[in-house]
Amino acid sequence: MKTQQLLGIGIACYALTMRLFARLGVSGVRVPMTTEERVWAATFAVAAGTAMLALLLIIVKQQQDSPKTYQRRVIGLCVSAVVSTVVLRAVTWLPGPELLPSNDFLNAYGADFRVVVYELIFAAWLGLPLGALGVVVFRFQRGVTRWATFAGCVFGVGWAGWKVAGTAARYCTGNVIALESPVSVATGLTALTLLVGGLLSGQIGGALRRARETREYTLARRADDERHATPAPDSTNSPVA
Repeated sequence: MKTQQLLGIGIACYALTMRLFARLGVSGVRVPMTTEERVWAATFAVAAGTAMLALLLIIVKQQQDSPKTYQRRVIGLCVSAVVSTVVLRAVTWLPGPELLPSNDFLNAYGADFRVVVYELIFAAWLGLPLGALGVVVFRFQRGVTRWATFAGCVFGVGWAGWKVAGTAARYCTGNVIALESPVSVATGLTALTLLVGGLLSGQIGGALRRARETREYTLARRADDERHATPAPDSTNSPVA
C-alpha cells in the first residue's frame, strides 16, 4: 500500500473519531453520546493509529530495517490492532450496570472497570502513534509541515495523557474531574486541525514542487528540441567579402 493511501486512511479515521466526539462540544448544548458511539470512535482511533504506524514502518524499512524485521513489526502491529478492536467491543458485553448515554462519560462511569479498559486502549492508540509520528516528522521534515504536524502530535499526545491521568484519578480517588469532556474535545480538535494542516501542507508543497520541476523540464526539453530542429547556417553560402 502506498504511503499516500496510508496517510489518507489515518487522517480520515482521525476525522471520524472527532466527528463523533464533536457533538459533546466545548460550549453550548452538549448532546450525550451512547456507549456504542464511543466504541466506534475508539475503533476509528485504532484504525488511524494502525495506518500511521504502518506508514512509519515503511519509512523505517527504507532506511535500515531488514525484510524479516519489517515483517515481524507489521505482524505485531496488525495483531495489536485486531486484539484492541475486539477488546473494545467485548468489554461492553461484560456483566455490569448499563452504561447509559452521557456527555461526561468518565465522570459518570469512571469507577467501572470496563470503562477504564476502554479509556486506556483509546488513549494508547492516540498517544503512541502520534508520538512516533511527531518524532519522525521533526527529524526529517522542514518548514510549516514540520512545525504544524509536530505541534498537532504534541496536542494529540497531550490528549492521550489527559485521558490516562483522568482515568487513573477518577478510578483511584472517585473524585469528579471538572471540565473533563470539554478539555478532551478541545485538545482533540486542536490536535486534528494542526495534524491535518501540517500533513496536507507537506503533500501540497510536494505536489507543487513536482509540478514546477515538470514544467521546467518540459520547457527546457522543448527549447532543446527546437534548437536541434533549426538547421545551422551554411558557412559556404555566406557572401564573400
